[in-house]
Amino acid sequence: MTTFGMKTLSMLCFIILAISACGKQGAPQYAPATEAPAVAAPMAKMAADSSAGNVGGAEQSLTEISEPTANNSEPKKYIALRHHLQIETPAEQMQAAFDAAMAHCEALSCQMLSANYNKETPYSPPSASLSVRVPPRNVAIFLDGLAKNGEVMQHGRDSEDKTNQVVDADARIKNLTELRDRLRVMLTDKSAKFKDLIEVETQLANTQSELDSFTSMRKALSLETDLVAVNIDFTAAQGITEQGFFAPVARALKDAGHVMMESFGSVITFVMSAIPWLLIGIPLILLVRKFWQKLKAKFWVKS
Repeated sequence: MTTFGMKTLSMLCFIILAISACGKQGAPQYAPATEAPAVAAPMAKMAADSSAGNVGGAEQSLTEISEPTANNSEPKKYIALRHHLQIETPAEQMQAAFDAAMAHCEALSCQMLSANYNKETPYSPPSASLSVRVPPRNVAIFLDGLAKNGEVMQHGRDSEDKTNQVVDADARIKNLTELRDRLRVMLTDKSAKFKDLIEVETQLANTQSELDSFTSMRKALSLETDLVAVNIDFTAAQGITEQGFFAPVARALKDAGHVMMESFGSVITFVMSAIPWLLIGIPLILLVRKFWQKLKAKFWVKS
């Protein structure tokens, strides 16, 4: 092949390569078809989790909602949830409503904090209060049971972020545990001096005490964040006469009679408390008066 033919062949190859390179640069870039399911999968999972969290009307705690997953790098949140309710029931049905709430609480495996019931008196209607901690998924069920036994007059909700306290307590527990373990290892050193061993034991006792304190604090925080606090006040419904036009006058007369009886009771209490002193004081006064008369008569005779 001649030199001219070689140059022509080289030129043709260069032109073909240049055209193919331009075609690749100008071609549109399409995403692979396999990327679409990767985007849709998290959305489907979120929808499934949302529907699962509402099964049976259950309430999902903020602690569980914010728990980190493979696609979420945010740290876990520790939220203390609280409900405050005022339940109004007829006075004659309050005992039954209170007992039903306690039984329902036990059936839902909740934690009883306090329970108080005040019977009706001539001057005050019955009242009751209940404070419990309920698992998050049973809160809605428990509240529905309360609404069936009385009228919900007030329902307040509040939350408090305990994340910083929990993280701090966990860090303290971890550091104190490591320090305690190191101190225990130091106690096994047979070459250590007796004075050094005493100092190590003292430090170990202080460390263990501090560790127990933070462990108890962490358990208390766990109860606040893992369970939902529900505080309930039961009040008696007012009767028709208590809601009528003359209700203020009736209350005023009732209060006036109550004040008058209290004053009369105070007088009786004063008289009864003064009787012992009168029994002692009257004879003593008579003796002093008799002695004074004798002394006075003797003085006048001498004069």
